[in-house]
Order: sequence, then structure tokens, then C-alpha cells
Amino acid sequence: MSAQTPIEKIVETPGNLVVHWENGEISKYPYLYLRDNCPSPSTIHSNGQKLIETSCINAAISAQNSELRNGTEVLINWDTEDHTSLFSAQWLFDHRLSKAAIAERRQQHMAHEPVELWNATLNQHLPVGDYGAISVSDEALCSWLANVSRYGFAVLRNVPAELGMVSKVVELFGYVRETNYGKLFDVKTTVNPNNLAFTSLGLSAHTDNPYRNPTPTLQLLHCLQSSAVGGNSVVVDGFKVIADLKAYSPQMFRLLSTTPVTFRFENQDQWIERTDTIIGLDVFGEVNAIRFNNRSVQAFEVDEDNMPAFYAAYQQLAKMIDDERYFVQFKMEATDLFIVDNERVMHGRSAYDGSAGERFLQGTYADRDGLLSKLCVLKRKVISQLV
Repeated sequence: MSAQTPIEKIVETPGNLVVHWENGEISKYPYLYLRDNCPSPSTIHSNGQKLIETSCINAAISAQNSELRNGTEVLINWDTEDHTSLFSAQWLFDHRLSKAAIAERRQQHMAHEPVELWNATLNQHLPVGDYGAISVSDEALCSWLANVSRYGFAVLRNVPAELGMVSKVVELFGYVRETNYGKLFDVKTTVNPNNLAFTSLGLSAHTDNPYRNPTPTLQLLHCLQSSAVGGNSVVVDGFKVIADLKAYSPQMFRLLSTTPVTFRFENQDQWIERTDTIIGLDVFGEVNAIRFNNRSVQAFEVDEDNMPAFYAAYQQLAKMIDDERYFVQFKMEATDLFIVDNERVMHGRSAYDGSAGERFLQGTYADRDGLLSKLCVLKRKVISQLV
């Protein structure tokens, strides 16, 4: 709504204030809702946090009287307490409670933070940034983080091939997430590895740490040495695969999004376990996570009648993940880094021969909420500079 779109009239009804807009729309607001969201300094701190406890508001609160001022403000005196609330027409319009208005705001939010599904065609235009640029330019950092949000992964070039630099990249937008692997971990061939990642074997595309709750939502890998033959990196958009799986077989999608499976990491010192679905759904029923790691998934606990159908769905998903039509592939050179949304984009690598060279990556985990927070702040800053 623009500031020029005023309120035509307000009507007090039992339990609700009804607002008639000049554009013909009618909105209904429960009095309890309005009192709970009163913008006065006695209700809202200057930092934006509530001072009032919702449980303390009289559930039957009503307006003693209300007043429309110039079509742009609504003043309410409450009947059970000595308090006055003043709402702007803008706030009331932005918080309309019809199903259509709520759905419209959700669509606007999704458009503001778009998610773009991809397959192998993204090989033609990898989302790439430059460390030198993003470390000094808010605009460059904003663009790189926006690519991570949109595609679920991005590459960063020219990160100095020095130990610990991967954590310096994290510090540009958030904080390192420490796990049993430490704050940082080295990805190279080791003796008696506790994880196949620390061998020269190929790794099929997977998400990391599905046995952990909460799962680290971001993973970063920084290449320090890359003289070994092979070891190409592979990333796969899990959300794209799931969308195609759902179109192919809604029943397979249903099985994988409703059947619990268990993931586990176990060694002499740790036993980390989580039971959840392979496809995660949010409160709206939309896909918000994929948990896929064939190395750590345990024997399925599915009843005998449904086991064949579940295996058919699991194998179909696995075959699609392993289909090169979904692969984005690249050879990491020293100073290259890539970041993945670990609940969306699966990563893997081809086998490599380290007998005549080295492949040494250093990795860490971080959390997506820190990245998205930094992105929102940067967008606000960049936009304000353009105004």
C-alpha cells in the first residue's frame, strides 16, 4: 500500500475492529491481536522487542472507543486498562489477516529471496566470486552471498592457500560451527581414517553429517594443494532432483518425505545418531531439506509390506543423484574455495591418485542463518546507498 491509500472508515464489532479501505478491501483485526501488537513505547522497546507478556492481556479485551484520524491512523482506547494504542494505516495494511493477504506476503518474501533450481547446464555459468573483492566490498560480498542463497552453492577464487583461511571466509558473514571434527578439518589421505573423506577414494554426492541434530547447514572447502591426478569436485542440486522425482512419482516422494530413517556416525569416542526423513518438509509442506548419505544411513526400519516400495523410491532417488545430467563438476585448484548449503546441495568427488601429487583441502562448517542475516543487512545497506 502507498501512503496515498487511506482508510475509508472503521467499525467496532464484537471482538474485532473492522477496517474498510478506500480500494474497497475490508480487513478484520481481533482486539486481542491489536493490543498484543500495540506499537507504543510501553509495549515495544526501542530495540523492537516486546515488553508486554501476551498471557497477561485480557482475552476478552475490547475497544472502549476508537477513532480514525485523517484516514491514516487509528487510535484505540481499551476498555479494561488505562492504555491507548495508535496504529498507522500502513501497519494495518501490511498486517491484513485474510488468507489471501497472508499468501501474498509469503509470495513476496519468496520473491525477495529467490531459489533457482539447476542441473548440469549451470556448468556454463558457475556462481563465482573473488576473495579480494568480497573482503573489501559490501556490494561484492552481497552478490556472492546472494548466489549462495539462490543456488545453494558458490565458488570463491583467489583465497590465499594458507591454513585457516577458510575460517576467515566464514568470518565475513557468520561464525564457524565446531563439531567432533574440530573447528577446522583437513581433507587428505590419512592412515586409519575414521571417515572415507580422508582417503583417495571417490565419494558419491552426499550431504554431510545427517546423523547430527541440528545438521550444520553450510560447509566450506578450501583447496590448499591440487597436484594429484583426479579428485574433481561434484555438486548436485538436491531440490532439483527432488522436484523431478516428485513429478516422476508422487508416491515415491511421499515415501521419502514421511518414512523415518536413521543416520549414525560411530567410532571409539563418538556415537552420533539422528532419525529423520530423507526429504524434509517445512510447515507449508514445501521441501526444505535433503538428508542423503549412503555411508552413514543405517538398516531401514520399514515394515515388510512397505519395504519393497521404499527401496524402489530410495534407489530411484540415488540413481538420479548419480546421474551426470545433474552434475556440476570442476577441478579445484589451490586458492579455490566452494561453499554449499548442506541441506540442499550434495557434494562429492572423483577418486584421485596421490602417488605423484597432493590433494589437500581444509574445511569447516557454518550456519545458514548467519549468512542470510548478513545478506539481509548488506542488501539494506546497498539499497540505502543507491537512494
